[in-house]
Amino acid sequence: MNEGKTITRNTTIDIIKGICIILMVWGHAAGPFKHWIYLFHMAVFFIASGVLWDDMRVIDLHKCKVFVLKKIKSLWLPFVLCNALFNLIHNFLLETGIYSDNPQFLKMVTGPNNYLQPYRTVSATCKEIIKNLLFAGGSQLGGATWFLRTLFQVLLVYMVIIYISRKFNSRKIMLCISGFICITGATIVSIYNLRLPLGIHSFFAAFAVFQTGVFVHNACLDKRFSRHKYKVIVISFLLLCLLNRYGKVNMSSGNITNIVFFLAVSITGWVLLYSIASCKSIRENKLLIYIGQHTLSIMVLHLLAFKIVTWIYILISNRDVLLLAAFPVISKVPYLWAFYTLCGVAVPLFAEAVFLKFKKAFLNNS
Repeated sequence: MNEGKTITRNTTIDIIKGICIILMVWGHAAGPFKHWIYLFHMAVFFIASGVLWDDMRVIDLHKCKVFVLKKIKSLWLPFVLCNALFNLIHNFLLETGIYSDNPQFLKMVTGPNNYLQPYRTVSATCKEIIKNLLFAGGSQLGGATWFLRTLFQVLLVYMVIIYISRKFNSRKIMLCISGFICITGATIVSIYNLRLPLGIHSFFAAFAVFQTGVFVHNACLDKRFSRHKYKVIVISFLLLCLLNRYGKVNMSSGNITNIVFFLAVSITGWVLLYSIASCKSIRENKLLIYIGQHTLSIMVLHLLAFKIVTWIYILISNRDVLLLAAFPVISKVPYLWAFYTLCGVAVPLFAEAVFLKFKKAFLNNS
């Protein structure tokens, strides 16, 4: 989610990312308007990456190699470290109650995300970690890292397309073909509810909105919207409220109502957030800029941070400790989502700040 740095950092994009990551945590916390948020919040991340794309980064084989190595460091490595760590401490999470293998647990909670987690052997743990190294598998607490894998896939495929198209002077043809393939793929995945290896089921829709972001940037559409930002904010917000009645989006599973609806809500969501980020009172908001520049730690740690709120709630309400394994949150408790959201953003940022401070101290002493 920290994809795309330019020589002069685009703080408007940082603010958009900051708003989106807060909306992501809000949605995972079962906050109100979750269905509305899911229409566009993840798609906007991919559009932002498309807006920041620069063909010059993959102009020759050497630059392509450098680009791939950077993406391995910024996308593959966090995915592996996050999921491998959670898989490594899987049995510890069971012993602490963050996971549960007690059949009584399923009688207390409902939902597809809640299931029993059996103890693992050393062999089973190693297999899961090896899958993580191959950009496969995952972990319950690292569930949000699907974004890293999908963005990695999108960027590498787009890199290959741009490189080949420059070699054969066929950019428009290549982009049209790739766009058609992704639109078709997204439609098929959604209609048949497919689950493909390496999370490829989420690739097609993601590539479509990424390519949309490239087009938005090249056509300078974002600047045109910002000139009439207040009118655009009202219109795009009302349009999203209207579209909310006619479909749904779940990018992690590749489940979209249809490609036209998906592109409509994605672009409208981008226009809304870009216009909001262009407002003077917002574009100078240092907190949102900071959050937007540190989205990775929030994405990786917010589901674990939720457990702090769940544990405190269990203590205060004297509920069964089995509820600690409720994933991602205990729902249907008034206003608890607000505490989940606050904790899901603040705790990862604090943890990252502490880590960086100790890292700096260690490097200075070594």
